[in-house]
Amino acid sequence: MVPLGTVVAPKQARSERTLERLLAAAEALVIERGVTALSIPEVARRARSSVGGFYARFRDKDELVRALEERFLRQLEGELAEFVADPGWSRAGLRDIVRRSLARLVAVYGGRQRLIAAFIVRAAHDAGVWLEGERFRARVAEQLAALVLTRRGEIRHPDPELAVDLAIQLVFGLMFHKVVFGEVRAGGRALSDDELVRELERGFLAQLGARIP
Repeated sequence: MVPLGTVVAPKQARSERTLERLLAAAEALVIERGVTALSIPEVARRARSSVGGFYARFRDKDELVRALEERFLRQLEGELAEFVADPGWSRAGLRDIVRRSLARLVAVYGGRQRLIAAFIVRAAHDAGVWLEGERFRARVAEQLAALVLTRRGEIRHPDPELAVDLAIQLVFGLMFHKVVFGEVRAGGRALSDDELVRELERGFLAQLGARIP
């Protein structure tokens, strides 16, 4: 486990395992029931620890949420680095890059919707949470833009950097909407993840002035 800045690094392997169990239990509880169900006794029980063991590592529930955010963002950064570094991109066209990138974003936001929502709620009262989330979003946008711009020759917009940046911002805006409201509705119905990816792809390619299938 990579040391977290929000908690004191455990000095023993056993303490590190307990910390990881507490964080995993808290994350699972938030994903299952939402942040309002984040009960310290329940987290301790699921982690096979004690309330005293919890307070030996966290001052309160707020500090736990900060640690969850840091852990979550570090995990995503690792996943993103692997995704962007995939050697298969050298054989992919613009449409494939866009579609696969959007599918990954939708899957991340959909699979951990309640967890991300918990961070958004906490950010309303903690500027540090908000700033860290914004820094992460900017890093993701920068890496995705760099990947898309490797196919600059397929982009007909007169300012490719502007077009890609705006397209990515629009996608993140819709993902924020999905987290806050639980779904994306259009055409009088809630869109499935597959529909959402398909329509996001069309909008993204249109913004770039690329050929739309």
